[in-house]
Amino acid sequence: MNNISALRAHDDLDTQGYPTLPEGMERDGFIRLFENTAPTLFNLTDAEISTFVRMAEDPRPSDWKKPDREPCCWRRQGEVAARRSKSRYTINRHEKRLVALGLIEKRTMAHGGRSGFAGCGIFFSNAIALVPAMLGHKHQQEALQVERNLLCNTRSIHKGHLKAALNDLADMQITNQKVEDYMLEYEDWPDARLLRRMDMDELRQHVLEADNLTQNVLMILQESENMQHQSGTDATPYIQDTTQELNYVCNASVDKKSAGKPTHTKDSCSEPTGSKDCGENENEGSAEYRKGEIRLKLSGPILYGLCSPEMKFYIDAHAQGRQPTEHDVSCAAIQMLRELGINQSAWNDACDLMGKDDAILALIITDANRYHPQLPVKCPGGYLRGMNNAARDGTLNIIASLKGLDARLREE
Repeated sequence: MNNISALRAHDDLDTQGYPTLPEGMERDGFIRLFENTAPTLFNLTDAEISTFVRMAEDPRPSDWKKPDREPCCWRRQGEVAARRSKSRYTINRHEKRLVALGLIEKRTMAHGGRSGFAGCGIFFSNAIALVPAMLGHKHQQEALQVERNLLCNTRSIHKGHLKAALNDLADMQITNQKVEDYMLEYEDWPDARLLRRMDMDELRQHVLEADNLTQNVLMILQESENMQHQSGTDATPYIQDTTQELNYVCNASVDKKSAGKPTHTKDSCSEPTGSKDCGENENEGSAEYRKGEIRLKLSGPILYGLCSPEMKFYIDAHAQGRQPTEHDVSCAAIQMLRELGINQSAWNDACDLMGKDDAILALIITDANRYHPQLPVKCPGGYLRGMNNAARDGTLNIIASLKGLDARLREE
């Protein structure tokens, strides 16, 4: 890269000695940092990285930490080639590339020989001087990865809500040109695997457009269901009445939805025992927990009332002044993953074990319980993993936790 020379910060050897690794970093830690950042920061190939690592493993670990020493690989090019199972020509090409990037300094005798006695070999002070640049790049890449996870999780919410809404419109036989256009636009969405490889600006734009499309379809569905409801049909409004109470919803029947097209079969709520450290369990009977089948029908306003002040801030920003919907709450809950320090692994487990809809409810409960007066949640990530374990064991009681949360909030 052309800007590598600008990143180098050679020390004045007369006053400070050779550059050393930062406090707390050892040689092996430096090698891991280099392996993680070299592909994107220096545009190195896997083979070039492996050659660098093989040579960097030769100097003693203490040589990287003391200012009066300079880590150096004294091995001849042929030895390095043999250890890498490569030709000398390939190793020579790799070394030239590393020298050009300012990562190593190659000092050899007149005939190209290397010797520890003569002070000739491959020296790594240049690479040590680039550690701040590597660390900065690593933090930047980690931040981008966190944002990519957030965008992919948000698109997943959009896709789930949009697919369910389009299926409901099909069940209601609501067909017009606008709905058909929306369906075609949805079918053109890239799959989840492609999202991981998309350019970040392109991904941001896609998620924004996906959100707009989802909200447009949800608006059509709400209007259609409200019209049927006003006409005296038995259809349940998509966004239920704001005066609805949580106990009424939880004690009522809930929708069972398959992985594909939603059905409208009614089944009684299962009431498994809640997690032991939930603090909001009720003495209710348990039933077999069936992943992805239970779908609580809670309106946006009811969910909004259960959320923490921080989550309500995100909901308000997404709703933009209108009455919050379930979609608004779900998008806000995804935003809270980063705020709560919940990693992608814990969230993926929650979605796999509970289904995305109940995972959102679990996230709302986790976040709100940070404000529990007796047992505040100190580690949201650990708390969510506890709920994951309960779901895995078949003992998670989302309904009891929601009721307990609602009762506590009413008392405050």
